Amino acid sequence: MLKLSDSVEKVPLIGPKYSKLLAKLGINSIQELLYYFPTSYSDTSEISTIADLSPLEKKTVLVTIDNVKNIRTRYRKVITEALVSDNSGKISVIWFNQPFLGKILRIGSSFLLNGKLNPNHNKAQLYSPVYEPYKGKDTTHLGKIIPQYPVTEGVTGKWLRSRIKFLLDKHQYLVEELSKLIPQNIQECYELTDKKSAILNVHYPKDKMTLKTARAYVAFEELLKIQIKLLKKQHLLRKRRGPQIKVQKHMIQDFLKRLTFNPTNAQKRVIRDIISDFSQPCPANRLLQGDVGCGKTLVAAAVSIPVVKSGFQVAILAPTAILAKQHYETMKELFKGKYKLRLITGETKKSGNEIKQKFDIIIGTHALLHRKKDLFEKLGLVIVDEQHRFGVKQREILVSQKISATAPHKITMTATPIPRSIALTFFGNLDISIIDEMPKGRTPTRTHLVPHNKRTDGYRWIEERIQKNNSQVFWLCPLIEESEKLQTKAVITEYGKLENQIFPKLRIDLLHGRLSDEEKNDKITRMKQGKTNILVSTSVIEVGMDIPGADIIVIEGAERFGLAQLHQLRGRVGRRARQESWCFLFTSENASLGAAERLKYFSKTNDGLKVAQFDLKRRGPGEVYGTKQAGIPDLKVASLTDIKLIKKTREAAEKMLELA
Repeated sequence: MLKLSDSVEKVPLIGPKYSKLLAKLGINSIQELLYYFPTSYSDTSEISTIADLSPLEKKTVLVTIDNVKNIRTRYRKVITEALVSDNSGKISVIWFNQPFLGKILRIGSSFLLNGKLNPNHNKAQLYSPVYEPYKGKDTTHLGKIIPQYPVTEGVTGKWLRSRIKFLLDKHQYLVEELSKLIPQNIQECYELTDKKSAILNVHYPKDKMTLKTARAYVAFEELLKIQIKLLKKQHLLRKRRGPQIKVQKHMIQDFLKRLTFNPTNAQKRVIRDIISDFSQPCPANRLLQGDVGCGKTLVAAAVSIPVVKSGFQVAILAPTAILAKQHYETMKELFKGKYKLRLITGETKKSGNEIKQKFDIIIGTHALLHRKKDLFEKLGLVIVDEQHRFGVKQREILVSQKISATAPHKITMTATPIPRSIALTFFGNLDISIIDEMPKGRTPTRTHLVPHNKRTDGYRWIEERIQKNNSQVFWLCPLIEESEKLQTKAVITEYGKLENQIFPKLRIDLLHGRLSDEEKNDKITRMKQGKTNILVSTSVIEVGMDIPGADIIVIEGAERFGLAQLHQLRGRVGRRARQESWCFLFTSENASLGAAERLKYFSKTNDGLKVAQFDLKRRGPGEVYGTKQAGIPDLKVASLTDIKLIKKTREAAEKMLELA
């Protein structure tokens, strides 16, 4: 008897060969096969007649095979031609290079066919239809609403359907053994079907209504599982004690008064949110969201003051050495020597006095995680910038390990626009603050999608702008996910082309992730000093690069980037008040129409949240946020734009945990 935990290899007609192929789809056990839900459906339930067939749409017909033959062409190809009939008439049907059909299509047998007429043939002819022998209503591939599954090379949708249907028909007890997350009272409260019906009908629905009901159950269960996990995590955190931070109003007020500029009202509001967290007995756990250039570093500096004044240390974790150094330099300028700051990157050497000194604020990359015993005596606050760029284990090290008797307060900062539905679903255990106001005087960056045939005009405009206005340019090479080496090679090639062919008179420099920290810092310093006209780079500049003089960014292969990432890259220019800035999107010659549509939308709006929401609908959370790094599971049925369902599952999770 098959068990849910058994390898799929035990299912008839799968075996070792197909089990390896299914593993590529994330299917290893029988349970995972049952949970491998369709992404779309084809409704072939309406049976038409031969007379109803047309070249405009596919239709399903039930026919009798009158004659069949294989014809070999002079080019050694095989055409299978059958003559079929029903009560409305007869028609010729052809298939290419499937000679085995000559034996399957037996004369006098009944078949379901789904296809449309060949528009290029003089006589009515059904062209390469999907076929299935008809032995009654219990069909697998035609004559009903048919599931369409994502497949991989070597696995066809037809074969996968047959294996799933075999389990549903012959081993239905397996469906009944699947664990039930949703209790009866929640099921009734939210008018959900039962789990067995949901699983059976999500694969092979009887009609459109049962399909809708089945998918509603599965979507609810997917989101409920996430909400329960988040609430449990939040509950555990609230059981722990947070460092007791003594906050006096004048601490923050004195700091803000010394600034040479006025903070925005949004910055002041967020500072109050975080300071309020410090008065709670449990550790703060807040997400601070805001566009590039909105002033998150100032907020981080301000809220660090009462922590340090209370005798605790602050750790600021950044994903790149460039961003870590940027935070370090900014805070040095803000604090004017009042606190002991330390910068730690992969290339920072240990100092003999480091252990004896107590640093107030330690800023660094993941390298500081390996030095925590040397650096931290009494950690009170952890600030993680762009946490989705760290592995889940990496970003938990400082908070989860008990460096002191208490769990430190935690603030997560991000410039990645996060729609409300994502925030509710995946950051539901965090309090959320948004800096929704930019410093006065910043003008929106003008974004232009440049057609391939207009590139030369773009080059000349940029060169003229550099010569007349001393503009500085970031020139981004396309993202190559498969290999950092390939990406480095691509950026070096582009650098050579720009330097030798396109802009031979300009000062051009090169930056990429495989350079040492010292080399990167040298190139960034030259750019800041105005010694470089164009900095050719990979997406290493996406986070933390602050060059006030840069007012143009060119993004090659823009279709390779997600819109949220493009929005962050666009934020690297126009950082001076009243400065005009431009973002030019260059696409590859073979960019798809869909990519062009995405980029056109991006060109029309500077609103990061709208951009992210649009991208989320088009590409899903896995593509937009990177599921592995962000810890976002890849939902199979639920939609992250369904805010009503997200709220319902949150409410249901709260009810369930109250009863537990």
